[in-house]
Amino acid sequence: MGDFNDDPKSNSLKRILDAKTRKSETILKDLYNPMSKMTKKGGGSLAWGDSWIIFDQIIVSKELLEKDYDEYRYYKAGIFNEEFLITPRGKYKGYPFRSYSNGSYTDGYSDHFPVYVYLIKHKKEP
Repeated sequence: MGDFNDDPKSNSLKRILDAKTRKSETILKDLYNPMSKMTKKGGGSLAWGDSWIIFDQIIVSKELLEKDYDEYRYYKAGIFNEEFLITPRGKYKGYPFRSYSNGSYTDGYSDHFPVYVYLIKHKKEP
């Protein structure tokens, strides 16, 4: 997981990591990129030039996609873009509320929104 400085459609993720865009395509030793389907929704983890980009990604292994929920398994992924993380006004209104802008501290958080995954598992009865 992290800032890959590339979006899910970039060669580095598609060809080098061979990260799959569909869970159903993911087989043994493959990787799955749940952030890839978010590019279709128009959102992103950062904005640049009035365009949203998903540079921050969490990529999971096939093992986390198994249907046996006795162990932790991938459930869903998202971009955490709650209101307090969004620039409230000015030129960058709606962008992530960055810590520094034009060399000054802004009391913000980051120029990227955080990303997350839910991992779930069945609760074992006592």
